[in-house]
Amino acid sequence: MIRIAAVDDEMHVLERFKRMALEIKEIELCGLFETGEQLLSYLKIHPLDAVFLDIEMLGVNGLQLSEQILDLDKDIDIIFVTAFNQYAVDAFELQAMDYIMKPMTQERLEKTLRRLSKNNDTAGGSGKPFIQCFGDFEVFLDGEALAWKNSKAKEILAFLVHKRGVPVNWEKIADAVWPDYNAEKAHTNFHATTYLLRKRLAEAGISQILENGRGNYRLATNQVNCELYQLDELLKGNQIRRGNLDLLKQLKQRGYMELSGYAWAHSRAAELDEMLKRVMRDLKKE
Repeated sequence: MIRIAAVDDEMHVLERFKRMALEIKEIELCGLFETGEQLLSYLKIHPLDAVFLDIEMLGVNGLQLSEQILDLDKDIDIIFVTAFNQYAVDAFELQAMDYIMKPMTQERLEKTLRRLSKNNDTAGGSGKPFIQCFGDFEVFLDGEALAWKNSKAKEILAFLVHKRGVPVNWEKIADAVWPDYNAEKAHTNFHATTYLLRKRLAEAGISQILENGRGNYRLATNQVNCELYQLDELLKGNQIRRGNLDLLKQLKQRGYMELSGYAWAHSRAAELDEMLKRVMRDLKKE
């Protein structure tokens, strides 16, 4: 049984959702809520598998509410339901199972729930991911590069890796990832994309690598293996020897996030290039 709830500030929409949901045997409708506060209070006590969430509601933005929901339970599936299709184009770049246009039909609801059930059955992963920072930024699980449907979700993760576990607020992240957007549009895109990032990590079974609290976000560096951090450890421990020359050459040739094209990485890339050049020169003198 998939435990679900719905949030919408229009009661007639909730009543219609209830009639459709009761026709599906595989789900348990646990609640219908007119406000985000009601849902959050419920979640503090009762577990849910999925929430159907309106985006435009009086007094609350569904995108921001989704962040609060995931703060309470990062494994909840959130399906956005809206009458405004501009969100699909401008904010989400989201697969159909997570984004439904109003009015919702019985067929559409059943299709979404079938996909949710399949995802719940297949989600998972094993071991720590390996994060590649030189050349192209990639996350590897069991030797396979993680596929991304949203490039900005991947970039947010890259930026947090770049920050080496230091907590960063959403404004700094948005300014790096969407430097040409105004504050309102950047805020909207940040919340939508962070939701996609969390979903992708949860699907891969590595949601624990992303932490947030009090408006700050960070990479849990102890939950990953990362060539950048491995290089840091070698330098800090003064452990680099002539035997490391080939590795250092490879890193220098590939360049820090060279193929990803992230503008915010350029300064660090130049610093690392100079540092690698200096260390290699010193090793050759030994």
